[in-house]
Amino acid sequence: MMLMETKIVADNTNGQVLAYDGEEQVGQLNFTFKGQVMAIDHTHAFKKGMGIGTLLVEAANEYAINHKLKVLPICSYAYVWYQRHPQYKDIPARD
Repeated sequence: MMLMETKIVADNTNGQVLAYDGEEQVGQLNFTFKGQVMAIDHTHAFKKGMGIGTLLVEAANEYAINHKLKVLPICSYAYVWYQRHPQYKDIPARD
């Protein structure tokens, strides 16, 4: 099991969750803010089968919870992640 870290970079309108394996960036999630909603627009793991996508969405979800935001999972990976984690059913924004 590798020890990966995430770093969140956000400004007023958008941001990224970056995943690192040591010094190497291995994934990126892009999001935008629309009021109190954080839209997850894209999730990209640079290496497959390592749980990077899950790590990225978990970090974005935690960020949303800590900032009292709803999440709009536009990205299909994030959408499926929320389907598989019903304990967070109150986090996704309703269309």
